[in-house]
Amino acid sequence: MTDTDLKLLICKEEDWSDKNKLHIYPYEDSCLTPVGYDVRVGSYYASSMDADRYNIPHDKPYVTIKPGDTILITTLENIGMPQNHTISAFITSKVSKVSKGLSHISTNIDPDWVGNLLIAIHNPSRNVVTLEYNEPFCTLNFIENKSPSTKGSEHPPGRIDVLLTQFTEAQKISKMLEMNKTKREKRFNLLIKGSIILLCGIIGYSVFNSTPGFIALVAMGVGLSSIIKWPKEN
Repeated sequence: MTDTDLKLLICKEEDWSDKNKLHIYPYEDSCLTPVGYDVRVGSYYASSMDADRYNIPHDKPYVTIKPGDTILITTLENIGMPQNHTISAFITSKVSKVSKGLSHISTNIDPDWVGNLLIAIHNPSRNVVTLEYNEPFCTLNFIENKSPSTKGSEHPPGRIDVLLTQFTEAQKISKMLEMNKTKREKRFNLLIKGSIILLCGIIGYSVFNSTPGFIALVAMGVGLSSIIKWPKEN
């Protein structure tokens, strides 16, 4: 659908009186594109790297995305799809954000969706990237359905807080499991290293008693233990 179609369809007011119109609030005319609408950075986001959720502060109104991090950002706009189910949408990247190194994880917007959107953004670059509150960061492209949908999405309004909490809790569990795995590997490595040194010491003492040969074999065990790591890194 083009801007010509959307201008006739969009309800810009906070009061969504005609539920068969597309509700976008707060609406900004400069965000309307030839083939869609640019949604803006909202008030909340969650980081997979930090395993935490944040409110964007008024004194520093921006989101910091670290290299390798994936974040979920809420949109400033509340989107109400026409409740006659004649319109659906999908989300596309903005070139201005891709040029900074960002990529979003694509998703669809169901014909019965009502509420703020939650959009995943990934930073695969080596640079820290920032997004400001109220800054356009993705584009909604709307599609006129050939037939109205009959199956509901079963996504109740107001689920954004639940999804942000589930996301951060899942990341916390993942980080905890990773830390426990690292601790087990470190303990196992210490056990292997100690065993090598002890074995070399036993063999050295059995063969050489307390002689330079014994010391040399222990030193060899120390050297071997310093280069052995298990499990091996890929």
